[in-house]
Amino acid sequence: MLHGHGDDAYLYTHPIKANFSTNIWYGGKSEELKAFIQANWDKIHAYPEPAAESLCDLIAQDLAIKPDQVLASNGATEAFYLIAQAFHSKSSTIIIPTFAEYEDACLVNKHQLKYLNWAELEATTLFAEGLVWLCNPNNPDGRVVEKTFLKSLLTNNPKSTFVVDEAYIDFTDAISSAIDLIDEYQNLILVKSLTKNFSIPGLRLGYLISNKDMVQNIRFFKPPWTVNSIAIEAGKYILQRKQSFLPPVKQYKSDQKKFSEKLAQIPGLKIWPSKTSYFLIELEKSSASELKNDLITEFGLLIRDASNFRGLSDRFIRVATLSEDKNQLLIDALTQWSKSNS
Repeated sequence: MLHGHGDDAYLYTHPIKANFSTNIWYGGKSEELKAFIQANWDKIHAYPEPAAESLCDLIAQDLAIKPDQVLASNGATEAFYLIAQAFHSKSSTIIIPTFAEYEDACLVNKHQLKYLNWAELEATTLFAEGLVWLCNPNNPDGRVVEKTFLKSLLTNNPKSTFVVDEAYIDFTDAISSAIDLIDEYQNLILVKSLTKNFSIPGLRLGYLISNKDMVQNIRFFKPPWTVNSIAIEAGKYILQRKQSFLPPVKQYKSDQKKFSEKLAQIPGLKIWPSKTSYFLIELEKSSASELKNDLITEFGLLIRDASNFRGLSDRFIRVATLSEDKNQLLIDALTQWSKSNS
């Protein structure tokens, strides 16, 4: 497992005033969901459904696909490991920089790994037989691949299976989900998260979607009961009311634009463009680890040191857009930091 994911506040004793390190919808906390979970607490005294069947049925209904095209998982990360296990010892190409758990899952399952930088990815790119891992929108930089681009990749690479991670699809209005391509392309697996857009990362809830045969093959490797009873019930509760839980993407992106524009005025910071609510910042002088420690110690602010993303240097950080008052805390802190380091 890679050490150095976001949301590592547990490593620090300093009180955290604002957490910019995690790409979770900051406005998603729900007292109604909390009350619902408390009301269903007694479900922990019985085993959960072995494969979260009732949740899969509801996901299929919501997406207008068949239940046998869905496999629920303990967060999206379990889905990545199951896919890698189903393709044990095969070849994998990972589009970088990106989420590190693709690589970890592949290494555990003895894949032959190749890497392709996002800047080199084209609609006409040809891949070797095996898996291609693509995060769309991408983490950590918020890049996106449009559907026509993805269709070209799928068409031009019939012997490659594309694992497309759509964990952040609800954080952008630049693209829409590729769910409508599932029946058209047998070499497509979509992985979705219910934790980031609905702000429940502690419950660990995700799923994958593909054609029936692909899902059946991956399901063979899945242990029973990996999705707990509370997560199953919370997932169903949210899906039945999802419009009230989803982030208001246009407002979110507008807030991100204002936030990044203000940060861009601070000397020593280069803001990388993003189609999502989170974005990369490249530091001209200081290292990411030094800045992270300074922000925690002096200001109680947590950012993501992005230097351990393959393909990025030690001068990259990632920040998520929060509320206006918390965003201002980071703007003020970085302004002060910039002056002291000029």
